[in-house]
Amino acid sequence: MRKAFLPAAGVLVACLFASGWYTWHQWRQRLLAPVVRAAVPPVPDLVGWPREYAARVRGATAAASRLEQPLTALSELACLYHANGCYREAQQVERGLHALEPKNAQWSYYLADSCQNLGDMEGTRTFLEKTLQLAPYYAVTRLKLAELFLKQGLTDEAFRQYDWRLALVPNDPYARLGLARIALSAGNRAEAVRSLETIARTSPNFSPAHNLLAELYAQTGDQARATEQRLLGSAAGRFIEANDPLLYKVYAWSFDTYRLEVQGGNRLQTRQLEASLPFYQKAVRLAPQDGSVWDALGNVYQQLNRLDDARAAIEAGLAAAPKTPALYATLAQMLRQQNRIPDAIAVLQRGILQLPALPELHTALGAVFEEAGRHEEAAAAYREAARLNPDSAEAYRNLGQALLGAGRKADARQALDRGLTLAQQAHDSDSITRFQQLLAEMAK
Repeated sequence: MRKAFLPAAGVLVACLFASGWYTWHQWRQRLLAPVVRAAVPPVPDLVGWPREYAARVRGATAAASRLEQPLTALSELACLYHANGCYREAQQVERGLHALEPKNAQWSYYLADSCQNLGDMEGTRTFLEKTLQLAPYYAVTRLKLAELFLKQGLTDEAFRQYDWRLALVPNDPYARLGLARIALSAGNRAEAVRSLETIARTSPNFSPAHNLLAELYAQTGDQARATEQRLLGSAAGRFIEANDPLLYKVYAWSFDTYRLEVQGGNRLQTRQLEASLPFYQKAVRLAPQDGSVWDALGNVYQQLNRLDDARAAIEAGLAAAPKTPALYATLAQMLRQQNRIPDAIAVLQRGILQLPALPELHTALGAVFEEAGRHEEAAAAYREAARLNPDSAEAYRNLGQALLGAGRKADARQALDRGLTLAQQAHDSDSITRFQQLLAEMAK
């Protein structure tokens, strides 16, 4: 009798547990329902957007409205809207998610970004400060809050946040640049210069520090150091935003090819080649007729030494967009690296048939002919480039050097003299120096 009672008791406990769970679940759904429904914005006009994006927005909207896994549906909707610049809709969804998951720093951080993009500075500050409470060691929040304070003229508050950022990210160039600007605003030029020189030493690829240093050196009459810093700033490349994993996470939801290329480019600039690849792969899927996107993807594969994939991407781009000059140049460069000179020549000639008036392709063809020792053919290609772009000093320099290689010294001098004149008219000191060096070597 006792043995029969035990299984029955187990079944009874299980039933009671299931019943209790179901009652709790229904009660929770009733509490969540108004918050979820208030978080779902009307679907905006999606004309012109990729079909996949429109379908996913409508699907997530419908699922959230039906209270079907509402947190999952709202999360997808928030990311879709935010990653594609629909900040007003994103903000509505994110406010709902913040109410449903108040301890999740992701939603307060996305809300800060939505507010910033909508021009709501008070909202930006509120949600950045909330994010700091929830995730005090997410260092980019300190940086964004410092920059906001600096714009508002709250330099003491900005200083504290930059100082915190430096504690979390030692030698951080973004924080040091902010501290340099605060020093300048207080009239402390020497302190600003010290901060900027530290950045130039510890983060030589951080262009804003070089550019600001150049200005400060120029103001004190130190033109030599100013010129040096300008050159270093130019070599460092474009400015890149500070690393922001939370925003990078949402950008993966983008269906805007421009945004995808920007994110891919940011990672390329910091040599995160593998991390950049998915952005370009998605971009070509969304815009298969855009040759420049195929070219970017091919270049990433090339840098990863995945040459078969690189060539396949470029050939796919040429099939889709045969009027894209960069694709011919990139493919020819790849073939040159593989020592396939005849194939590189054939690719560029194919490009010239498509785009006969483009001097860049004739210049690239001339360079390949020169590499093959075919100087007369190189000169012919450069001459055509110079005809198409008669104001280009570089075209005449290329032509002069090819003619020298062909042993046609008098013709080479004529081309170089013309190039020197163009360089002087353009006040291009570097080109003038190169021409003068070439002409001096010919005179020996």
